[in-house]
Amino acid sequence: MVDTLLKTFNFGRDACSIFDAGLGKFDVAVVCHEVRSVNMQPGETICMTLADAEHRVAGEDFISLKSVGIAKSLQAESVLVLKIWAMLDTPPLSKHAERRPLGEVRIPLKHVGESSSCMLYYTWVNLESAGLNDSVAHLGYGGAFATSSEAFMQNIMSGPRQLYQPKACISMCRSAELAEPDRILWTSDLPRTERINRWGPLLRSQQQHAIMCAAQHLEGTPSNGSDLLQRLLHLRAQAEEQAQEIDSLQEQLQSASRATTAPTSREALDVEPWAALTGDGWRQKPSMTLLEERSTRQLEEVRNAALQSEAQISRRGKEAEAQKELEEQRSIEAELQSELRAGEVELAKIAEEANNKIEAANLRIRSLRRERDEAQRALEERRQGNQKLQSMLEEMEQEKGQLVEQKEALIRIVEDLHSSCTQAGLPATDRASIDSITGFKMPS
Repeated sequence: MVDTLLKTFNFGRDACSIFDAGLGKFDVAVVCHEVRSVNMQPGETICMTLADAEHRVAGEDFISLKSVGIAKSLQAESVLVLKIWAMLDTPPLSKHAERRPLGEVRIPLKHVGESSSCMLYYTWVNLESAGLNDSVAHLGYGGAFATSSEAFMQNIMSGPRQLYQPKACISMCRSAELAEPDRILWTSDLPRTERINRWGPLLRSQQQHAIMCAAQHLEGTPSNGSDLLQRLLHLRAQAEEQAQEIDSLQEQLQSASRATTAPTSREALDVEPWAALTGDGWRQKPSMTLLEERSTRQLEEVRNAALQSEAQISRRGKEAEAQKELEEQRSIEAELQSELRAGEVELAKIAEEANNKIEAANLRIRSLRRERDEAQRALEERRQGNQKLQSMLEEMEQEKGQLVEQKEALIRIVEDLHSSCTQAGLPATDRASIDSITGFKMPS
């Protein structure tokens, strides 16, 4: 919108004559005011470096935030590379300190000169991954990509809309145009011609911050369909009012151009700043159709920003639900952990009781083993006694047998003797004694 308005007012080429090829080399002052949505570690500080696209150092080694860095000896066709670093050090910054890249932005000076009056003022630019352009160029695709004006303008357009994308707020101008040596600031006491030259970058900065505030408001405030529709209607009304204001300004410019002749230089102007935009370069007043198209485009951009913000709110709602579920799971895990600890204590008690019982059983087993060993020894002793008694019994049985045999032999001898006596006619007076002997029986 700003670029179209500047071209409508014929405000680009005349203002950026300082970047013409005939000027030769020049110095550019750059300030990085703020960096957002980058991952920082404790103890790190943010700084920047300046170089051209061919990696020739164009300024100081490391420049802290809100400090002016001077990129020297640049040309109109140069591409200024602004790199953002995270450094583990405290000021003054040292080139030997440990550092890591956070992102970079490539600024084509020729495009800035043609579209932004050779200046950038508190402009938010999305940061690209450090080294991405060099890697693409190494693969053979980087000729147009590395110095792409479209990529730079896309980073500027998406800077205030993509709230969570890494971005940097920068200002840039020629070092000779610094209002003060240590900062870049548009003051109210500038000459009228300087205010006209710096009106474009100021307008772009104001539009960016308005869009960023609207995006942050939509991000922080839950909205439904009716609220979004009311906001869109309000933005449409604002766009119509801006179109009417532009129409009235163009009518004033045309009336001024008809009343006076165009001056040859801006320094000779003593009329209103808008009169400096008249002359041979003044273009025909745009039609209402063109103004409506511009308003429609601006309204569409705001609508897209609102839709993106609503999508981000929806994602945040899902993240909140996931966080709530995570908290519930963590509470359940804590309960399970407490139950586990209680179970471990109970298990320890059971294990201790079991160990005590096992120890008592072991003592009982050892006692029974001793009793068994003693019983076995007693049994062995009794077995040996029985064997001895058995052997004695056998010996007595043998002696008994011998005595029986001797008795029978003696009885036969007595019978033979008795029969011999009877045959010899001797009286058998002693028969009773013999019978008593024969009637004697050994116990069986």
